[in-house]
Amino acid sequence: MGFLKYIIDSRGSALTPISLEEYQKDLLQDDEKAKLAFEKAWATRNFEIELYWKRANYFWAFIASTLVGYFALINSQSYRKPDSLDHVEVYFVICIGFVLAVAWLLINIGSKAWQRHWEIHVDLLEDKFTGPLYKTVYPEKTYSVTKINEIVSFSFVVLWCLLGAKYFVDNHLVNFSSYCINWLVVLGTIGAALAVVSMLFGHGRGRFSQRDVLMYRRGINYQSASESLTRRCRGRNAKKSRRPPELER
Repeated sequence: MGFLKYIIDSRGSALTPISLEEYQKDLLQDDEKAKLAFEKAWATRNFEIELYWKRANYFWAFIASTLVGYFALINSQSYRKPDSLDHVEVYFVICIGFVLAVAWLLINIGSKAWQRHWEIHVDLLEDKFTGPLYKTVYPEKTYSVTKINEIVSFSFVVLWCLLGAKYFVDNHLVNFSSYCINWLVVLGTIGAALAVVSMLFGHGRGRFSQRDVLMYRRGINYQSASESLTRRCRGRNAKKSRRPPELER
């Protein structure tokens, strides 16, 4: 059951909508609290943007590595020779690249959602302190950096799908009249599919469900000065007792 919940999570959301009046009552009535909330929203928005590009670099490195590995394998001499396992190592690299590309796309979307979350807080809070600064824009139209990045990551998903189709054609695995099944290819496909499904519908899907928490307190023994001195003296005596006799001379 735990594994199935990891793949498909059917928990609902515990979020409840609030009105503008409730939002203003919670965050704007007290001037000091409102100022702290505004500053925190700005700082966290900037932090989310920083994390966005750090994650992008992280996935660029992994996807570039898988592409290098893929082209190294298909350009090797062994790939041109018949193989009883249909060069399944190439297909494994394709599956890894596909999963990474899907993860990159979804993380781009999730990162943008959290950035937008804090930008909306800035929109709602800024009038009290700076006026509508963030809501006042100069260009009527421009290009979205994050949306273009989503398009690029989606292009890599399509690329790995095409490379997977090429693998099947190169190794004559689309002949349905043949009953010979490469189970390694089947397992690789199932593994990649389960990873994508868990990201879309299971453990990777963020849900704001109710959190039932119980905190615990760790015990601590605060020593007095005399107890601390006694422990240090015992430690020094123990070290002396372990010292070889020739060092005492």
